[in-house]
Order: sequence, then C-alpha cells, then structure tokens
Amino acid sequence: MASRDEGRGVRRTKANATRRPPGPTFTGRCACGAVEIEVGYPAFWAWHDHSTASRLAHGAAYATYIGCWRKNVRVAKGEKTVVRYHDAKANTTRAFCSRCGTPLLYERGRSRHMVDLPRALFTTRTGREPRYHLHVEEMADWGYRGGKLSPLKGYPGVVWERPKSRKRRPPEEATLGKAM
Repeated sequence: MASRDEGRGVRRTKANATRRPPGPTFTGRCACGAVEIEVGYPAFWAWHDHSTASRLAHGAAYATYIGCWRKNVRVAKGEKTVVRYHDAKANTTRAFCSRCGTPLLYERGRSRHMVDLPRALFTTRTGREPRYHLHVEEMADWGYRGGKLSPLKGYPGVVWERPKSRKRRPPEEATLGKAM
C-alpha cells in the first residue's frame, strides 16, 4: 500500500493535530477500534455506490458512503495505523486500518475539498440518509434487488428469495416439441 505524499490527506499535521471540527460531531471507528474518525455534524450527503472499485474495496455488493467537507473530518485516534492506496489511473486514494483492514476514507483527486467515509463506521446518526445510487450500470447481477423475502424453514432468522417458478408446458406440448 502506498502512502499519500501530496499533503491533502486527512491526517495529523502541526496545523490540525488538535483541531476539532466546529460544532457537534459524531465518531466512527474501524472493526478493531485502533482508528477513530471524528466528523462534524451533519454530513454533506450520503449514497450507495455500486461501482466495481467500491465493491472490490469493501468486498460487498455495494458500499454506502457519507460525503463530508475535508475540514470537518479528522482522525482522532490511530493515525499511524492508517495506510493508504493511491490509484494513479483513477486519481483516487483509499485509506484502510492496517490492523483489521476496515475501509476508512475514500478521496478523489477531482474533489479535493471533500472526503467520503463508509457509513458503516458510524453507529449514530450522521445527519444524512443515503437516498442516492451511483454507478448503477456497474451493479452486481448477484446483489439483492429488493425482491420478496420468505422465512427459510428450519433456520430461524434466515430469509430467502424464492426462485421464480418456471411455467411448465402441458405434456402434449412437451412431446410435440421433441418430435420436431
């Protein structure tokens, strides 16, 4: 993983080491708790990202993000544990916890004043609901698309999508089809 050397990353410097976002904040953390991120409330916006890049980075059908002004985000704990991967072709940088691998930040070169954070890092409200879907043309064909779910008999708490029933041809049509 490459470290970001352009100075635009959300990391501690002498100028922002103790700077907290103005006003009320909410805090998120990685799975192991080594990294905590503090964000000024409310987030700017939220969305579901169906892009292949986000799917691979998160290991999920899609990733849900909140977008925030960079000045309202700080790594409150564990900055030395954060590692970054810069994709030069896409001009994006993704940050992860080096201990547990949790995705932490997503930065785009074309949007230097914004930083995106996975919504799953936060257990409290962020001030925005994810009502938008990006990159639906890249949506995984195996992802859940809101079909009817039914309880799976013998497995409490498990629901499933029943397969679509195939129409059966009457027996006389089946024999006619073979003869042709």
